[in-house]
Amino acid sequence: MNRKLLASLGIIALLAVALFILTRERGADLPRLKPWSGETEEIVIKRPGDTVRLFREDGAWFLGDAKYPADPKAVAGLEEKMKGLALSDLISEREHYERYDLGKDRAIEVAVRAGGREVRRVFIGKKSGTYRHTYVRLSDRPAVYLAEGALTDEFGKPFDDFRNREIFSAAKSDIRSIEIRFGPSLVTLEKIDAPKKEPADAKAGKDGKGGDAPKEERWVCRQCAGAADDARIGQIAGSFAPFAVAAFPAIEKKALGPARCTLRIKTGEKNIELAFHSKMENNRYLGASSESPYVFAVDAWKAERYFVAPNDLREKK
Repeated sequence: MNRKLLASLGIIALLAVALFILTRERGADLPRLKPWSGETEEIVIKRPGDTVRLFREDGAWFLGDAKYPADPKAVAGLEEKMKGLALSDLISEREHYERYDLGKDRAIEVAVRAGGREVRRVFIGKKSGTYRHTYVRLSDRPAVYLAEGALTDEFGKPFDDFRNREIFSAAKSDIRSIEIRFGPSLVTLEKIDAPKKEPADAKAGKDGKGGDAPKEERWVCRQCAGAADDARIGQIAGSFAPFAVAAFPAIEKKALGPARCTLRIKTGEKNIELAFHSKMENNRYLGASSESPYVFAVDAWKAERYFVAPNDLREKK
């Protein structure tokens, strides 16, 4: 073996040892954040200008001092991000927080409690250049790290985005009738048991003997003269599972004017009232329901599908 080859192998060995040492030291600088066990009780998000407090009570999640019902999917997403928080790189051991939006005037502080104690406190800064990582720091260390995920997007959402926008849910199969009052018009949609429609050739082959004819559930329009538009009625009946809204304007129910359209939905268990009032500037309607104490806003297309008169639901020939 010649000297040049030996020298090359020696350099390679030295580089391998150096890389191993650097990798080991770098790995030692990255804290391993273990997920906590037990039920998460509270997530508090402090942002410049506001605070979002999410807390669990009697198995349900609520938002803020007003105890608005919180979106369980949104809360589960926040909990998953914090529980599975993974640091991928050490960026700086110095407190140069401003360049990473980790100063007091820009950082998002997240504190999580479970089992009666604090289990995570993290400061979230801006996203990295790839938008797949976020600069963070831990409450017990001055260093700046890169964490996996766009955490700024998740924890920087507006307050209302954490509210539960589902007002109620009524499956089409559970609804027995729907009464719609739109202006002077009244439409009553009812589900009935009717003889099952059979192909003409099947009817011709019967000998007139046997038991009762098979039946199926069908929707009828009481005020419609003649056959009704089954497809359109089906779309209305199937639009409440769930019925979700776009926003919650800061308006009291007593401040709403006359309803433009009202619905009474009867299921096997309850009667649900739903009303749409004036149209807003952003192409939404103000609404209210017996299933929520809050006024809400609904996109125009969603409200206007209920603005029907008997002629609108007649079968198109």
